[in-house]
Amino acid sequence: MWNEEPIRSRANSIWKRIAELVAGKDKHLILLEGERLVADAADARRMMGPILVSTERPELARKYDQLDYHVQFVEPKLFRELSVLKNSPGIVALCKMPENRRLDTLRLRAHSLIVVAHGISDPGNLGALARSAEAFGASALALTKGSTAPYSDKALRGSMGSLLRLPVSHGWDTDELLVQLSGLRCRNVCAATRKGRDPRVFDWRGPTALWLGAETGSLPEAAKRFEKLTIPISSKVESLNVTVAASVLLYESMRARLAEEGERRG
Repeated sequence: MWNEEPIRSRANSIWKRIAELVAGKDKHLILLEGERLVADAADARRMMGPILVSTERPELARKYDQLDYHVQFVEPKLFRELSVLKNSPGIVALCKMPENRRLDTLRLRAHSLIVVAHGISDPGNLGALARSAEAFGASALALTKGSTAPYSDKALRGSMGSLLRLPVSHGWDTDELLVQLSGLRCRNVCAATRKGRDPRVFDWRGPTALWLGAETGSLPEAAKRFEKLTIPISSKVESLNVTVAASVLLYESMRARLAEEGERRG
């Protein structure tokens, strides 16, 4: 069902609720903007309240009306005040904040991988990391204190919805996280620019926590004891971007898992 009468005033009760969320006064909801993120939230059944659509996008109203969602039109000028994008896509929705996942509830297997982001401050990098983590079969993403918030608009957009689907555990003190990972019998490995094992021949068997440092490459003091992985690259290049390095390592982990599964079937 959609409301043919659009919101035209900031005094509207629905608009006031959105404004409070944007101002950071509601910690239980997040605002999603754009067709892809709204569709991902709809698929995950995380919608809370009406979907707001600009009157310039009636086809979106029809789409979500057919899916049995409540749609509320908004006058275009007012809608553009809400948008964080240069060219507004004309659709936003309130979404339930994903739970801060407890790692001890995960069911880890022989090749399970937990990606640990330590101090990654750029939300675009975090979003891209989550996207790669989901693409290559990671079991979860854990964030230490000092990392950027996982559900900001930029992080969500960079993840292409992965942050709404992948189990995310955030706000960890490093020492507490290491205790938790030890309880899960995870090996701790990290990316290193030099002197680490080649990830193509590394033994990925056993639950593993893959630690990735901030954009500066910094890792906690405890990382000196971690197993090191070094991606072979040209000597002319000093290092890789954190999300590029993560994607390569995650791919190698998945490749090793699939190879082992193929051997068992063969």
